[in-house]
Amino acid sequence: MYEVKHELVVQMKQIRLLHTSDIHIGARFDFLGSKGDRQREAIRNAFTRIAGMAGGEGFDLLLIAGDLFDSAYQVAESDLAFVLGALAGTGGCRTVILPGSHDFWAPGGVYEREMDRFEAAGDVTLLTPERPRAVFDDLSVAVTGAVLTVPNAPAVPIAGIKPDARYSRNILMLHGSVTGAAGVSEPGDNAIEFETLEGGFDYVALGHWHSYLVVAEAPHAVYSGSPELIARDQRGAGAAVSVVLSERGSAVERVPIGVRRVRRHTVDCTALRTTEGLVRKVVEGVAPDGDTVLELAFSGVVAADAAMDPALAVRELESRYFSVRLSGDPPERFIPQEELLTVPGDSVAGRFVRLMLERIDGARSAERRELEEALQIGYQLFRGRNPLG
Repeated sequence: MYEVKHELVVQMKQIRLLHTSDIHIGARFDFLGSKGDRQREAIRNAFTRIAGMAGGEGFDLLLIAGDLFDSAYQVAESDLAFVLGALAGTGGCRTVILPGSHDFWAPGGVYEREMDRFEAAGDVTLLTPERPRAVFDDLSVAVTGAVLTVPNAPAVPIAGIKPDARYSRNILMLHGSVTGAAGVSEPGDNAIEFETLEGGFDYVALGHWHSYLVVAEAPHAVYSGSPELIARDQRGAGAAVSVVLSERGSAVERVPIGVRRVRRHTVDCTALRTTEGLVRKVVEGVAPDGDTVLELAFSGVVAADAAMDPALAVRELESRYFSVRLSGDPPERFIPQEELLTVPGDSVAGRFVRLMLERIDGARSAERRELEEALQIGYQLFRGRNPLG
């Protein structure tokens, strides 16, 4: 069969959708070290909140646009049982699940193997290659998806996907990278040629990109992003999308879900001389928070005799934030004049060094410090390093 039908009396009314994706149940979070278990629990808590919201706040459909699980095959029974239990608690809200790039549809995969258990957990419809559409007669809604059968396809198969004219509202679910979307598109990464989509869809629920992003507005095409932090390079994770379809069209709202966030902070190390001073300056710049994943970068030039150890500072800061990591190069150290003069005088860098040293020798004391700092920064730039952060 091509469709799953839910036969009830057709009623024209406002429809409420809750859209999520990229939950990645079962992910290891090795980048968080010993705190990986805590982030796995946070992911579960986020999905529990979404399921509870779907069932308790009057939503008609819960759309999961791919990567509910982190793997198609290696899904622990404890993770599967957790998901099925959460879906069973969605009350009168129906759920439609689209396989993604991690949990793609495959023989022996979690969806093919456990389909009966999924569809017994509340009112859940799994989209499959043979059944890519679910229709809900009581809502006059058809939900269609492009089902991935491999993890990394050059393109998402959207050619020929059309809305169902028998239904008042048509929703499309896709998992991949919309070509041309800022920060999203990567060559060969399940590319979605958005301009080739058929007209007539009222909402496009996107998955695969872990940050919230509105790709188009007529109709709305939206990445919900992951409901909780998945990777350090995602700044827009931590939400789901609430959608209202009415006679006036679609209205979308980003709904906060997750608790963890990434914060990148650059520390000017010019006047720092000790590890304790570095720790103090970080805390002054970013208020301690047990849910912040802190990425530390550095600018400025450290005195040659400074007793400052960034790695030790990270270990001391770990207790004040959820996670701390050094990002980029360590702070540059002051290079003494004797070392600078070893640069060959016939090179561009050597001529720059000698010209600056001459200016420093003839400078007034008020100017000397600025010129010395300019020399240090300029020489580092010649070496291909950027102490400005």
